[in-house]
Amino acid sequence: MKTTFLLFGALATPLFAGVKFADCYKIEDIKLPAGSPAEVGAIDFADDGTLFVVLRRGDVFRAKPAADPAGFDWHLFATGFHNGCGIDVLSPTKIRVTQMAEMTEAEDSDGDGTADRYTRFASGWGLSGNYHETNSLTRDGAGGYFLAVGTASHAGPTFFHTLGTFSDAGRRGRNYSSVKWKGWVLHADKDGNVTPWASGFRMHNGIYRDPQGELWCGDNQGDWKAATPLYHVEKGKFYGHPSSLVWDPAFTKSKDPLAYYREHLDEYNRDRTPAAVEIPHMEMNRSAGEPMEFPAGNHFAGQMLLPDNNGERLTRIMLEKVGDTWQGACTHFIDGRGLRSGNHRARFTADGKQLYIGQTVRGWGIPAEGLQRITFLGPTPFDIDRVTITPGGFKVSYTDGIPAEMKDPKRWKVSSFTYQPRWTYGSDPEDKKDHAVTVAAAGDKSVTLQVEGLAAGRVYRIETRKCDSTGGSPLQNNIAFYTANALPKP
Repeated sequence: MKTTFLLFGALATPLFAGVKFADCYKIEDIKLPAGSPAEVGAIDFADDGTLFVVLRRGDVFRAKPAADPAGFDWHLFATGFHNGCGIDVLSPTKIRVTQMAEMTEAEDSDGDGTADRYTRFASGWGLSGNYHETNSLTRDGAGGYFLAVGTASHAGPTFFHTLGTFSDAGRRGRNYSSVKWKGWVLHADKDGNVTPWASGFRMHNGIYRDPQGELWCGDNQGDWKAATPLYHVEKGKFYGHPSSLVWDPAFTKSKDPLAYYREHLDEYNRDRTPAAVEIPHMEMNRSAGEPMEFPAGNHFAGQMLLPDNNGERLTRIMLEKVGDTWQGACTHFIDGRGLRSGNHRARFTADGKQLYIGQTVRGWGIPAEGLQRITFLGPTPFDIDRVTITPGGFKVSYTDGIPAEMKDPKRWKVSSFTYQPRWTYGSDPEDKKDHAVTVAAAGDKSVTLQVEGLAAGRVYRIETRKCDSTGGSPLQNNIAFYTANALPKP
């Protein structure tokens, strides 16, 4: 008698193929109202789960999220905003939006579902008429806000009549600050009173205060920005773009800070605050959007998400503090996989199981406009979990068991370089070095690398060959970059 064994699917897929990307995340396009330009300036949720979407050309729509991405029942809530790029939803009937000239409160006071009362909450920054002067917001934890107010671009003019004082010196340069507080982080208290907080930004398209009260923003690679940075923002500090300093009464070195720092680059390096993390241009991120922390209970909880406004990807950042210095590593969270470009706004649902991404690049590329939703399906992919610095190198931890071959130093490659921001449009990596690597320790899910010549002030590229986990899951990312602003003590 013959015995027959049926191996279901054995010819197509191994019995234990492990966890793949599609098992972990589902990316969907959310259909926005017909006839509305899908240029999403900002998104936020009300406490009851209602999603509010600010479209860059003036409208604010709201809807309760639906399981069907084409089934959202959108309603126009408010309209008339001038390039709204930041929103705080106070309740299902009241929102605050940062637009070009001010921060405006819109309220539905009669309960008919549409805002009928518009009031100015905060103002004080200028308006030159240039298209590039966008802004965004984050709560300060005390009823007020931190506001990121971007500079203008040489690709667009200023108007003959501006809102606020005009500066000829501030008008110079590729990205410029011809009216007040462009290129600054501002603080608006609970009564809307605005004061300057920190200077030196180019296009910090998004700002975020984390649950621990730390303030973060990215910036846009370009003049005086060698690559895309993530900054830890502190009051009174200068973050590298000189044009904003024309509005700083404490800057007395010159009436033309742009020209001054071109001639005094060493002094510029002493004065500027370096990025917590430098994110290599093109390879990781081209233009930072709004930072956002992965919530508790989620994959990579406590790490930072940074959308790429000019790439089909989301960057994941692993921050740590060495002494008093913030620094850390970056790798991809999602690279392609159906994600559009234009990513610049991010919000997690209250349960942390879904992530909404708002997209626009003002028509500079396609596909790059709209709203997408990423659903966390449960399994965690085999990926770099965290990279931390050690006195002699780096510990690379993973989300699943690593095979024995990953513990072979020949599978690893570590190199490093520096960045020198200049007035040019971006700056290539400099002083490149390759480093000899040995494996100092290895565990079930981690490898500790001893790196010859480890030094502060450098960005390290850490690479291993791709492989599967001991559970059979393919490795999602085999490259990470670590910004070593400081070294831990032995």
